[in-house]
Amino acid sequence: MNRSLPALAVALVATVLGVLCAQSAPAQGLGGFVSPGPLAEDHADLDSILKCTSCHDAGSGISPTKCMDCHERVQEQVQTGKGFHANFGDACHTCHSDHQGRDFALVTLVEETFNHQNTGFALTGKHQIECVACHKEAPEDYTGLSQACASCHDEPHGKGESTRELIANCRMCHDADDWTIDPLPVAVFDHNDPNQTDYALHEAHDDVTCTDCHKEAQFVPTAADVCTDCHEDIHGGQFGGTACTDCHADTVPDWRTVGFRHDRTDFALTGAHADVKCASCHGSGKQAHYRDLPADRCETCHEDVHAGQFAPRDCDACHSSDHGGFTEGVIDHDQTRFPLRNAHADPDVTCDDCHGEGPAATFAGLPFADCDDCHQDIHEQRFEPDACIDCHQQDGLWDVDAFDHGRTKYFLEGAHADVLCTSCHGEAETKTLTGIAHEACADCHASDDPHDGSLGSLVCEDCHTEQEWVQLIAFDHSRTEWPLEGEHAATDVKCVDCHERTEEVVPLNTAPEACVDCHEKDEPRDHYDGSCDDCHTPNGWADASLSLEAHANTGFALRGVHAVVACDTCHAPSEPSATASGECIDCHAADDPHRGQLGGECADCHGEVDWMRTTFRHIQVGWPLRGPHRAASCEDCHAAGYVATPSDCGSCHAGDAPNDTLHNDPLTSTCDTCHRQYTWDDPNFVNGEIP
Repeated sequence: MNRSLPALAVALVATVLGVLCAQSAPAQGLGGFVSPGPLAEDHADLDSILKCTSCHDAGSGISPTKCMDCHERVQEQVQTGKGFHANFGDACHTCHSDHQGRDFALVTLVEETFNHQNTGFALTGKHQIECVACHKEAPEDYTGLSQACASCHDEPHGKGESTRELIANCRMCHDADDWTIDPLPVAVFDHNDPNQTDYALHEAHDDVTCTDCHKEAQFVPTAADVCTDCHEDIHGGQFGGTACTDCHADTVPDWRTVGFRHDRTDFALTGAHADVKCASCHGSGKQAHYRDLPADRCETCHEDVHAGQFAPRDCDACHSSDHGGFTEGVIDHDQTRFPLRNAHADPDVTCDDCHGEGPAATFAGLPFADCDDCHQDIHEQRFEPDACIDCHQQDGLWDVDAFDHGRTKYFLEGAHADVLCTSCHGEAETKTLTGIAHEACADCHASDDPHDGSLGSLVCEDCHTEQEWVQLIAFDHSRTEWPLEGEHAATDVKCVDCHERTEEVVPLNTAPEACVDCHEKDEPRDHYDGSCDDCHTPNGWADASLSLEAHANTGFALRGVHAVVACDTCHAPSEPSATASGECIDCHAADDPHRGQLGGECADCHGEVDWMRTTFRHIQVGWPLRGPHRAASCEDCHAAGYVATPSDCGSCHAGDAPNDTLHNDPLTSTCDTCHRQYTWDDPNFVNGEIP
């Protein structure tokens, strides 16, 4: 009986299996009894009870190792620790479950929520693009792409032309956020390392970007043998084959010259010339002129302000090119008949003060015997002629501060001791030195009474003393008809600046209202005669506004080029606007191509609107141009200047006369004896015979 039990068990199992197999779908067969469901389409060839062990270990479930036996790319990622599956090699079924039917997708990817950082390659910057831009075979396969830049991007730097090994890893210079990089870190590439490049960068080259020299990121080959490989020759080939580095160096800012020695030329730079920029004499840019620049005389570059008074001597006969030497010259005034003493020797007294300025300056024969040769007699000869030194000291010690007023009937005390003589005695034609009334304050200060006589019998001395006349009080000026605005309301403006007194017991209505009444002394010399408030306001006196029409009221209408130039072109910032001259030569002396030889009345020939179109006709000078002379240029006859130009034929044409007996005869030395300007080649002999 015991031996029959196993046989019975086997028969029972076989019967059950047979029934189950008969009831199962024909396609699954016996496998349907043990399988949870059909495999996905990709694993359909394994859907058999005989192939379960291809994925499952007997008694231990799904084996990740067996998954990777088929999926070699996943196995590589797990083993190398790189790629998306690097950390998912022991649980394939957690993401890829099977037995869900033929239509079930083993790989499920939601692009919007997928974290690409899990692959070891985070998408940042310009890599934030659609998946198919890189995974061109998706959705069939998303793995296996290389992370090397060159696998997707072309190499633009000319690697094939280099004799050195270029940087292999793009990420050493670039990143996905900003592909361009400038400047290149020295740790990555040192342009001054001879092992990495043949061209070291210095100074100005340090600040350029890579693409300034390497266009379109092409690094090799790059020509850099001579400067003109990259830079334009701004000298226009004046120096031939001379290398730029013979005079310039990139080790100094702005490419300034460091090696050029001007003493090798015909004009060594000394004194003030040593500090002059090259462009001051040679010009700049493409118009610069370096070779054969004339420098025989100072006036070649500099204007002769003496208008030829010292000709034929050159400027260096009196002046030097040392710093400050040209302005001071080498004149020792002690060697003249008028040595400079005291105020005359004051540095503020310039040569121009006595000798005049520019072409009008007079240096020889200047009278100086008497004071009034230079100075106006403000007393109008009420004293003896040449009696200035009876009261005043010589040589500019002109003030009479040392005068003892105690010798008069009015001793000066308190504030009176500090006033100027002219305050009481007047000046110029109104000056009075004797017989001045001084018994009461009102004799001099009646017009200064701020109380307008409202204090009755009280006199000034009852309240005031000479030592302390003024006591300030608070006063609301807006109570008057003249409220203080702008600069008038400034804290440093005192009552006495307008009213000449403080301690106003009653309001004063006598203060001036016109600007010039207070500021006449501030008005610049030769200023516009109109009302001050035509151009100025109390809020900003310096910010004047003057239209073209208003400028005509100054006596100098703005026309032509003058109508478009900036104000400070004619009006120096440090000088009053009224000091600008209306004479052409005062502004344009440096532009005078005639070098002062034709005088300073430019408007005699030129106009403001069209300067180059002149009204000059040669007949005006008594020498009309006829015949071939009409085609000659001005310089043909006036090469040495315009003054004292000879008018006889021989002075210009002596070298043109034939060397024969006729022209060597002294009797025929005057050319126009036989020749005429219109018919020079057809001489007119006397009586038709050759003399």
